[in-house]
Amino acid sequence: MNATALASCCWCDLATPPSAWTTAAGPGLALHRLVFSDEFNDPSRSFANGEDPKWTALHVADTANEGKTVYLPEQATVALDPEEPGVSALRIATVYERTTGPDPSGTRQITMPFRSAMLQSWNKFCFTGGVVEFRARMPHGSGYWPALWLFGNLGRAVYQSSNTGLWPWSYDECDADLALAPDSPPQRISACDDHDLDVDGLHPFQGRGATEIDAAEVAVRSPSATSYAVFSLQISPAVPAYFKPAIGSLPAQRGPGSWYSGLKYGDGIAGKGWYGPPWGASCPTGCPDTISASVVDDVFDERYRTYRVELLGGGGGEGGSLRWLLDGRLVWSLDESALGAYAVDTSAQRPGEAGGEAGREAASRRERTPARAFPREPMALIVNSAIGTWNGGYGAIDAPADGGPIGTAFHVDWVRVWQSEVNVGCDPPDYPTAKYIRSNEWRYGPDASPLGSETCPEIYPESAHRHAEQIVARAGERRLAAAAVAAARRARNLPAFNWSRWEEVMEQGEARAAMQLKAALWTPAGCVGEGGQVAAPARGSAPPAKGCCAGLLACDETPGWREVCGAESAGFGVSCFAAVHVCRPGCPPSHATSPDLGCAPSSLWSELLLLAPPADSRTLALLAAVACAAVAARRLRSQPEAAVRLV
Repeated sequence: MNATALASCCWCDLATPPSAWTTAAGPGLALHRLVFSDEFNDPSRSFANGEDPKWTALHVADTANEGKTVYLPEQATVALDPEEPGVSALRIATVYERTTGPDPSGTRQITMPFRSAMLQSWNKFCFTGGVVEFRARMPHGSGYWPALWLFGNLGRAVYQSSNTGLWPWSYDECDADLALAPDSPPQRISACDDHDLDVDGLHPFQGRGATEIDAAEVAVRSPSATSYAVFSLQISPAVPAYFKPAIGSLPAQRGPGSWYSGLKYGDGIAGKGWYGPPWGASCPTGCPDTISASVVDDVFDERYRTYRVELLGGGGGEGGSLRWLLDGRLVWSLDESALGAYAVDTSAQRPGEAGGEAGREAASRRERTPARAFPREPMALIVNSAIGTWNGGYGAIDAPADGGPIGTAFHVDWVRVWQSEVNVGCDPPDYPTAKYIRSNEWRYGPDASPLGSETCPEIYPESAHRHAEQIVARAGERRLAAAAVAAARRARNLPAFNWSRWEEVMEQGEARAAMQLKAALWTPAGCVGEGGQVAAPARGSAPPAKGCCAGLLACDETPGWREVCGAESAGFGVSCFAAVHVCRPGCPPSHATSPDLGCAPSSLWSELLLLAPPADSRTLALLAAVACAAVAARRLRSQPEAAVRLV
């Protein structure tokens, strides 16, 4: 590659030095040429939507993973790093300053204690396979969550409605044996589903997803030399619970907890005690496996380090491989074979049936996860600094010893992508995304502007076009397979494995639970209004004793009630009460109101809050209550005779 070739690379930064125009990777150290770079040298840049061709800095409250930040474009700038003379870098400032911003659904405003930034190349620059490098200096201080990652363009980070049933699926089979964790939604775009490319923007019978590859997530500690970084692949569907190690432990050599086979480690150690949500955990967006390695007891915030991911092969019959490197040294790797099928025969105990005796007999049960696909979706780039369920979170952030403002900064010197076969664009012929995103735009938040196709020409290799033809050609065979799978699941009294059926089953389950609630709602003395109905507190009334009137709404202005109910006006995940209830003139004292339902008896509101449907409900009240309501609804289903308490 020469200067002329660099100039013809539409996504490349002309300031990229000649030493970085190519890189070697993969078997035989094949040559890869630069297809994207950003050196972050121009201090006049703004990353607000519509103002930068490569990145969009979000304006949204981060409600994922118990987030505590509002992402704002102005928190991302290009500036000289004061701790590294001569280095111009992207600077993401995370500041302790109460800030209000829109939630991902765009239906309400949320106040968070911090402001920060997330940059995405979603629907702008996407690539399929290749080598990615970030050179970055992590922010000082515990509690922060800086991350450098890749994300399938069919989903969009933070906007959970786009990700449910897609994140982080990498699966292209229609298989009757596929079993998911209890709360995990099925694959939204399944290989069991017929589609019309012209209508749906999807190929028929092709399983799709939004796989996540984390080049690095770093936990800076004090002292800095005790910090660690995690390098991971998030993937669904997960292996059977038998293979999953216990949280906090290392994988076993064999047997239960033996985890994935064929993982190779360099400087990294297996996991960091986290392998994805344990079986049975609440994960309404999805319950994936986290396959990872960690570099521990190292320094990441006092100097720049280079984080590299090599995502190679996996198409046209070529075996795929994934490698993570830190400063040129291997952390860990896997090849496509590691994502094969995992199965185990376990023993389940069931009561003996003869004569009502208490004896038990063993029954054999086979648990199996079919082979997952090696990630080949078009990927976007993400750089952000969050606060959530990582590195101690909000409670681990300390005030500076000098009494200065609370906050920190994350610096990224450059981002570069190389490919041996150029495959650049967000809508490749074998993994299209554009029409589907347009048809489901409400899931994805504000459109990215300008689109990548408006900035640079999309370049897809002949192999991608051939693969698209193969996907269409196999549709007839897969149509027969899908019918057989549906028949097999019906014979086993299982719901058909597709997204629309899952939503229908969820609605039926909520209706059954609502009937149970009417019979089991806890209404101790003093909590019953006129006519025997559960009554909402009158404005200005004294707060209840702890545990009294559980599930009732309270006016935001009523002193004491919000504290007793545990609601915070800013918190999506815990605001079950005050953020939903709107007191309006003309509504009877025992009623509550919302824009969607109007006045309704408070007893009905209690049911709605406790029994939220899937998170894509358009009802404002249910959107605000869904996180804690799901917990109560599950408790009610498993123990319908028990009292339901949310306090």
